[in-house]
Amino acid sequence: MSRQDGGTSMYMQSLSDSLGELMEMHIVAHRTQDELPVRHALLHYLSKSWKVWSVRAEYLKLLDTIRPDIVHVNCCWQPYFAYAALWAKEAGYPVVLSPHGMLEPWIVRRHYWTRKVPSLLAYQRRALFAADVVHATAESEKENIETISRYCRLLSDWHPNVHVIGNGVDTQAIEMKTSWKRSKTLLFLSRIHPKKGIDLLLQAFSVLQSFDGPLRDYVLQIAGEGDSAYLSSLRSLVDRLRVKEHVQWLGGVYGDSKWKLIREADLLVLPTHSENFGIVVAEALASGTPVLTTKGTPWNVLNTEHCGWCVDVNVEAIKSALRLFATSSEDELQQMGLRGRRLVEENYDTRSIAREYVKLYTSLCR
Repeated sequence: MSRQDGGTSMYMQSLSDSLGELMEMHIVAHRTQDELPVRHALLHYLSKSWKVWSVRAEYLKLLDTIRPDIVHVNCCWQPYFAYAALWAKEAGYPVVLSPHGMLEPWIVRRHYWTRKVPSLLAYQRRALFAADVVHATAESEKENIETISRYCRLLSDWHPNVHVIGNGVDTQAIEMKTSWKRSKTLLFLSRIHPKKGIDLLLQAFSVLQSFDGPLRDYVLQIAGEGDSAYLSSLRSLVDRLRVKEHVQWLGGVYGDSKWKLIREADLLVLPTHSENFGIVVAEALASGTPVLTTKGTPWNVLNTEHCGWCVDVNVEAIKSALRLFATSSEDELQQMGLRGRRLVEENYDTRSIAREYVKLYTSLCR
């Protein structure tokens, strides 16, 4: 439940606030120093011991104490998440598995032979087969999971039962911006990781930020935490592109400071290669801030509902969308913001999402 773990931890925090009001909810995690608070769930902690048999005994004892109707595991590729699914299934509990984008093609292919294949052989393949239901957050993720044999031969005989429930945000708690007067600010807000496509954004921004470019007066704010070596490589890229004075590195930003950043930005940009949902997109839309993202996310609805842009994952496509943004009037940006808020209220509010989980869990308990 660490802040630094990004979207999955924030998803668990948001889900506990809504789902925890409808049923008794327990969250099992490791202890962290920067733990996200939860309101309507009980937190339990497992040790980080390398002694698998010791952690297994600890976990099974916890299950015997709680006696849950459902065990819902939220992650892939990390050993103890897979073991949590396997041990729960062996103990007779129905298991739901949410990979949170970790079975998307870009992710599976990354370090395929050095990390993914060994993990599948050691534990992950068995855990996937053990799940009664695999939860996807979008139809695109469901399709990728159902056709995973195209890019992973070790799962060629896996026929998962995939159920789609989108991620949600608490729209009642999110304050909407009151002005769409340009602040001359673009915002990237996410984990600093190669899959997020920050290098593509920097290249596109550097061209449009030149002395006669449409974004010449703009600042690009990059908010998030990540590997120091990768962050250093991005800083070097900024130097080579000669936009150092127009890029601000904010580090991790949370709480009220995060929401203030989102509201004050003219545009949130998430140029990711792969995202099963992209909770920050929903957060920005709920705040009334238009969004530019890529087809690495399931957010093509931005185009159809006219509340932003969803484009191909390359520099030229991002650059073209940024040009369209730059030439949009403040009134057009306001209309985008209003439509975005309405889209999230009608489709991604945590209360309606929680009710969908209750339906899924109930079906497995019969």
